[in-house]
Amino acid sequence: MRRFFPLSVLCLLAAPAAADTLIVGNKAEHTVSFVDLETGEEVRRVETGRAPHEIAVSPDGTTAVVVSYAEAGYIGNTLHLFDVATGKKTGVIDLGEHQAPHGLKWIGGDDLVIVTTERSQDVAIVDVENGTVTASLKTGMQGSHMVALSPDVRRAYVANIGSGNMSVFDLPTGEKVADVTVGAQAEAVTVSPDGREVWVGSNGERKVVRFDAASLEQLGTFDVAGVPIRVEFSPSGQHVAISHFDRAEVIIVDASSQELVATVDLGEADLAVPVTMLWSHDGSKLWVAATGSQAVAEIHASHWTINRIFAVGAGSDGLGYSPLDTAAD
Repeated sequence: MRRFFPLSVLCLLAAPAAADTLIVGNKAEHTVSFVDLETGEEVRRVETGRAPHEIAVSPDGTTAVVVSYAEAGYIGNTLHLFDVATGKKTGVIDLGEHQAPHGLKWIGGDDLVIVTTERSQDVAIVDVENGTVTASLKTGMQGSHMVALSPDVRRAYVANIGSGNMSVFDLPTGEKVADVTVGAQAEAVTVSPDGREVWVGSNGERKVVRFDAASLEQLGTFDVAGVPIRVEFSPSGQHVAISHFDRAEVIIVDASSQELVATVDLGEADLAVPVTMLWSHDGSKLWVAATGSQAVAEIHASHWTINRIFAVGAGSDGLGYSPLDTAAD
């Protein structure tokens, strides 16, 4: 079986120490916001494709890739590229038959991204530099929505909302390893920094299921009070953040014991519908997109309280960050 990309891309670049720009996809107004993390101010807002749900930033921080997903009366099939330093759009990649791109991750230190294409029931590998789809990995499942990668980027874990399961792929060969049952409306998926565990949220059953990343055996499950629409390991692996969009809160659990560490009530700050979350590289901050409030909350991990709130566009959802500054308008 041929490899879809050289093994050299399986080596991750060292992460920058801090991020200076937060990039936000505003899915209700089809724009992208660039927020200066020093001042907390939005320095630029730029038009992008319709329904910009998810964002991936290149390891060197220079390029942001934004999906054009789907909404009522529209099914997207494009990725939109932005130069972070200027905030300007630099290109559009046509995915052809691969429709409704959503979950998005950069693969290692090369020019490849992996994107779920929900309507097509597959996952596309895209060369960002050349603007081409280099491979298609079929899930054959309904609602292939979010994707997470193992730390060595040899495996991809895809949560399938409609099928209530997770598809697992070996990336060097492109072969599907397994389809693993999770629970109704499996959506959120995250991998521990040590690569040993995969956690998947079941929206329909309000639970999070833990799997052994190698054997794919279930390690355990625990119930949550809200809909666990996103689940994200902290960089240290000590904590896991879970956003409950129906309760306007984010909970923090201990990764080892799964015991509740803290509950951050976003409703007290008039923030609604928390969805996408992003940890800073050092784990000191957690950014949470409040889709219902045109805002992003910055939670300080030392005391689990909201430190700042950034005003952005309508339908704020996808998040990415870069160590580069974006030039103001």
